[in-house]
Amino acid sequence: MHEITNEFYLILAILAASFGTMLTRFLPFWLLRNYNNNKYLKYLQNTMPLLIMTLLVFFSIKDVKWNITYGIPELIGIFISVIFFIRFKNPILSILAGIVFYILATRIFL
Repeated sequence: MHEITNEFYLILAILAASFGTMLTRFLPFWLLRNYNNNKYLKYLQNTMPLLIMTLLVFFSIKDVKWNITYGIPELIGIFISVIFFIRFKNPILSILAGIVFYILATRIFL
């Protein structure tokens, strides 16, 4: 009987997490469906990608051990990402290029 309750709680936890995830994904679309031409939402649509990329860059360098590697692989990876984004205008490609360089630099040279 004890294992059945553990399985029940596990299934309940998975369903609750799924519901919470679905709620956070669909709720903004449901709440903001009548605000298609809102100036504030248009502003957020234009500025959020840059904000998210900036936050990702700062988050990725927050734990860098500057006294060991001087942050050179991280900074070059960021530079490569910026160059790829300017050249190809593809955020996925630019992120991938920076990650590939960083992984190769830390695995081969360090």
